[in-house]
Amino acid sequence: MRCWRSWRERGPLTDEQEAELAELQPRAQQWQKQRKTTQKYHRAGKVAAARVAVLEALKEQGQLTEEQEAELAEFQPKVATKQKRQEYAADWYRAWKGAVDRVVVLEELEEEGG
Repeated sequence: MRCWRSWRERGPLTDEQEAELAELQPRAQQWQKQRKTTQKYHRAGKVAAARVAVLEALKEQGQLTEEQEAELAEFQPKVATKQKRQEYAADWYRAWKGAVDRVVVLEELEEEGG
């Protein structure tokens, strides 16, 4: 089992490491900010999808108020668009994964034959 020392125990950074750190820190902060924004929108999308499900159930029962109808009309297109994007992304990923798997098989065949 490897025992890694913490970065504080390793001693001071070299000049090269300090330059790398200075270059990467702003990018890392930007990535963290983008990640938080993405998480916020993702949560909002989940809440909207859950609300649409509740409103559609009420609509089927005939218990939808005018305010709820307006809310449903507002959220339904957004949820449908999100679902289409997710389906497209899943299809793309499956196609990509299939292509990558095929490349691995062909490379193994090439190694065996060559």
